[in-house]
Amino acid sequence: MPKKIIEYLKKTENPYQIKVGNMVVNLEYSKNSKKFNECILNILKQKSKLG
Repeated sequence: MPKKIIEYLKKTENPYQIKVGNMVVNLEYSKNSKKFNECILNILKQKSKLG
């Protein structure tokens, strides 16, 4: 495992919660077969329709 990842895991209380800018992102496993990238693309597509 890369050293940078190990250092991050040592510092964080919850590796499944990250902060991106001013937004907190919670990660969790799902029983469906969608990949993370697919979900993010869907969110961005929905957001662009609203804006």
